[in-house]
Amino acid sequence: MQMLLALLVACRPEPAPLVRHAPVQPGNVVTQPAGSTSTDGTSSTSSTSSTTDTEPSSTTEPTSTTTPSSPIDDGPLGWIGSPCDSDDDCLAIEGGTCLPDPDYPRGTCSLPCDASCPDSPGTPVTACIDDSALALGTGGDGSCLSRCDFGVFPYEGCRPGYGCVRVPRPAAQQDVFACLPHLPPDDLGACREGLAASGQPFEPAIRADEVPADHPELTCHLDDPVRIGPTIAGVDFRYYYADDPARMLVDCETANSLVHTAEDVAAFDVVELVHVGTYGCRVIAGTDTLSQHAYGRAIDVSYFTFADGTVASVYDHWEHGDDTPETFEGAFLYDAVHRWFDLHYWNVLLTPEYNDAHDNHFHVDLTDGAHVLHFLEERYLGPAPHGQMD
Repeated sequence: MQMLLALLVACRPEPAPLVRHAPVQPGNVVTQPAGSTSTDGTSSTSSTSSTTDTEPSSTTEPTSTTTPSSPIDDGPLGWIGSPCDSDDDCLAIEGGTCLPDPDYPRGTCSLPCDASCPDSPGTPVTACIDDSALALGTGGDGSCLSRCDFGVFPYEGCRPGYGCVRVPRPAAQQDVFACLPHLPPDDLGACREGLAASGQPFEPAIRADEVPADHPELTCHLDDPVRIGPTIAGVDFRYYYADDPARMLVDCETANSLVHTAEDVAAFDVVELVHVGTYGCRVIAGTDTLSQHAYGRAIDVSYFTFADGTVASVYDHWEHGDDTPETFEGAFLYDAVHRWFDLHYWNVLLTPEYNDAHDNHFHVDLTDGAHVLHFLEERYLGPAPHGQMD
């Protein structure tokens, strides 16, 4: 490995000038276990990075006498995974250290760890990587490095000179996709590669199978899981019980459907979509059948917020039993769910006309082989109080 790294370093071309974003402020630090999970199925560390943060400005440093074809975008400064020349460049991280060039191209800020790493808004989520996977670590059980983030680094997921690869974490934690130096990126699969090529903000994820608490004979599984968002096509995706938008854990095909959905409603000046769940390891209420949520292939949509502050809520504005809604909000909801059906964004769409459990949300999913819109059917029981959701 050392001989290979030495060869790669020797053959490295003249570095291009850096485009470095504004440094991270030490006050914006949130420390949580890397990869821990919140109640809505998203990475709890990822929810600290929301689009309410202002986009860092960028400047170009003085160039050398060699004029490169394009500058290097090394991302935000001053945090784990950021470029550095010395430990002084990592002062925003208590105990931070600079892993130097050439082992780490243009250096990278890190931190010794044994299980978890701190995160900061506007930077890639971090992870504690087992030092056995690194040519040079911090000397502890593990070292904090950036996870792959196609929102901060579109198309590649990592800084130039670093590859998005699956690596182990200490203490028998779940593996993670992180940015390691001098390595080609892993094959993420056709769907995730396509998502990356389209410039969408996501992180490839690894999720162990689970079983529902009340059905140990069943298995919840995600194919090609990703965490996407929190902003897609200019639309913030926010969990109903959260204050800020956050990334959503779904399978990759569902991520593509979320992109189509966001692009669709953004054309009507929607700036926020509020939902009540994506992935969740559970059965359909009253059955022994896994919900599509258990595969990360569904989302429950509660309401939309427009740029002028108008809100279109499924619970408040759906016009029950009426296929010619009169209000702006009612017409928007009616037209949206029918467009999604006609354009095959989703395979199954359950409206408040389906049953009382869906009186406060649209359930939309990607059930294989289905194409169903439940609307104005005999099973209509609304209006009704909020019930358990599929």
